[in-house]
Order: sequence, then structure tokens, then C-alpha cells
Amino acid sequence: MRYGIIDGSYKIQEVIMIFSIRDLSFEFGSVLLEGWFALAARAGCALLILLAAWLVRRWLSKRGIPALLARKWYFNGTPILLRSFAVPIQRMCTAVGVYLAAASLPWAIPGIARLLLVCFRLVMTLLVCEGLYAASDLAALLLASCSPEIRSNKTLCSLLDTAYKVLVIVLCVAALAQEVGFPIGSIVAGAGLVGLTISLAAQESASNLFSGIVILLDKPFSVGDWITVGDVEGEVIDINFRSTRIRSLDKTINVVTNSKICSSTVQNAALRTMRPYKFNLGVTYGTTRPKLEQLMKDLQTMLDASPYTNKGTNIVQLANFGDSSINILVSAYLLTNAYAEFLQMQNDLNLNIMDIMQADGVDFAFPSTSVYIEKN
Repeated sequence: MRYGIIDGSYKIQEVIMIFSIRDLSFEFGSVLLEGWFALAARAGCALLILLAAWLVRRWLSKRGIPALLARKWYFNGTPILLRSFAVPIQRMCTAVGVYLAAASLPWAIPGIARLLLVCFRLVMTLLVCEGLYAASDLAALLLASCSPEIRSNKTLCSLLDTAYKVLVIVLCVAALAQEVGFPIGSIVAGAGLVGLTISLAAQESASNLFSGIVILLDKPFSVGDWITVGDVEGEVIDINFRSTRIRSLDKTINVVTNSKICSSTVQNAALRTMRPYKFNLGVTYGTTRPKLEQLMKDLQTMLDASPYTNKGTNIVQLANFGDSSINILVSAYLLTNAYAEFLQMQNDLNLNIMDIMQADGVDFAFPSTSVYIEKN
């Protein structure tokens, strides 16, 4: 029995050390409680505060937030914010309840009230940043006034999403550091100097980054287009913020920096609806005029009847007299912008020309030199 009394006295002393019981009073209307009764009343109020916070959180999750989401809002970002803050705002209710309940107790430990306030502000800051971080879809609203092609650009949307999240994280860290008491001004000044040093050392990377953004916004070409940039020609297979990858006919992958593309002339074959089919057909000088006229007539008929050519643009005319051939201009526009299809059409037309040449009895000319030997 003695040990129980001793243990009980220890527990009472521990409670007294944690809470301030002496001179503690609790007044409710005409009822005045003191000492242990006042402590019990304060504890009861803390429990009621926790119960109220739980009820508010339950109402928000069951009725409040769903009702707000069901409404139509004028600003497109409002539903995004409501969805992103649906969970954080419930946790805020719990945090407010815990803080108010803890602050209502008569703590005897010095500085506990200040510690509770700092912890509460840190938790609220984290919850606000959590909601803003989840609202990364707000970044896509910056492209709302742009064309559908830009809005559907996954690379650009990913860049905006990442930039938004990084900005939220930086602001969150700065806010938490300020709450704890770190000198934000000195940190920002130091970060500015470090950023200036990095920017000077990475001018080319920054140039490629901004050039990549310009390419994504201006869209001079897209993945799958056949382009020519300087001496590089091929199909675009990837566009990122540093470079563009182009696959040439021999399957070689050419990596061209975006800054070079922006400073060069880009020829995009995918933007044209037709490809030119044009060359000089050389025939021998032994070909007579009637044969030439018949050949040109047959070539013109073949081009006009071909499903590959754009009617009205086909030209077959005697162009000039070369060193070893009579040159006939053959010109047409083929109804495709795909390079592989163009090669197949060109192949079929060339074979047709060979058949016509053989049918008309006309020979192809080739470079030749006549040597005359004078007899003495």
C-alpha cells in the first residue's frame, strides 16, 4: 500500500510538472472551478475541440467539397484548386483542432506555447504547399489561348508542369525556413550569386533551352516531318529542350542543337502538298525531229495519265542543246509529301520513260568525245 501511495504521489508530481495546477481556475457562467477541477474542465474543452474538428473534417469530405466541385465556376482554375486542396484542407481542420486543444491546456513547461505555435504554422505551410503542388494543372492554363497543336504538345506541357512544381517547392522551402528563423535575405542573395555564376558558365545550355521553347511554341516542324537544316536532311524523331534528333536516309541519327536550328534556314518538306519531279532527259544527236516530237508527245501523255502527277503542271519541252546530247525538260509535281512515297513514284515514272524511249526508238545520250585525226 505504501508503494502505491508513493507511485501515486510521483504521478501527481509529474502531472503538476507538466501542467500548472496552482492558481488555475475555470469559469463557465456562474460556475467557478479551481485546481484539479479546473484542469479537468480544460481537458474536457480540449476533447470537445478535437470532436468539433473531426466533425468539420467529416462534413467537408462528405458534403462540403463535393458540393463545391459540382458547381460551375467562371474561372477554369477553381475546380483544379478544389480538387488539389480536397485532402489538405481536411488535414488543416485536424491540425487546427489539435493546436487549439493543446493551446487550451495550462502548460507549465516554459516555451511550450511558442513551440506549439511554430509547429502549427509549419504544418499549415506544408499543407498549403501540398495543395499547390497537386494543382500543377494550373500551368496548362497558360496555354489556353494558344493553338490546339501547342496545347497538345506533351513536351511543352511537361516543361510547364515541372517548372510549376519546382517553383512551389522553392517557395515552400523558403517559407519553412522563414518560420524556423533562417535569414532568408542572405540565402536569396547567395542563391542569386550562385545562379549568376551558373548562368555565365552555361550560356550555351541556356541558349539551347530557350531555343527549344521557341521551337515548341512556333512549331516549324514536328516529330515525323522530313526537314533539311544546313547539310543535315532527314526525318525528325525527337524534339527536346537541348537538341533535335534527325534520322537521315542511311539511318544515321544526327543530333542538332536547338540554337543552331533557330539560327539556320529550315526546309520542312512535310508542309508542302506536292514534291517536284524535274530533270533534263538527254537523247543522242542522231535523233530526228519527228522522233523527238513523237517522244515528247508520248511523255506528255504518260505524265497527264499518271495518277501520281498534278494535272496542269506537267511540262515536256525541248530545253537546250548540250555538249553531247539534246536535252528535253521533263517537269511535274507528284501528289505526295512523304519522301518514301515520292521515291516509289519517281521510280515508276522513270521506268515508264525507259519503255517510251525504247518504243519510240530513241537512245539515251551519254558524255562522249569525238577525236579527228588529220592525215598529212
